[in-house]
Amino acid sequence: MKSVYSICEREGRQWCITLGQHLVRSQLCPAVAIKLARHLAREHHHVTGCPARVEFLGGKMTIVLASYGMQ
Repeated sequence: MKSVYSICEREGRQWCITLGQHLVRSQLCPAVAIKLARHLAREHHHVTGCPARVEFLGGKMTIVLASYGMQ
């Protein structure tokens, strides 16, 4: 089962990280949100061995920023 960490904008210029439907962190600037989401996904993959991905949700397209353990 893969885990998808998503970065999305909330309330103005504040960004958050979600894992599925669960809020992980909020009130972040974009750079911090990206670094933290990548760290969390990498750590999750290292500990569990399950694939993990980081997505940036903005505009009309989803951008995959990182993939761990995925082909």
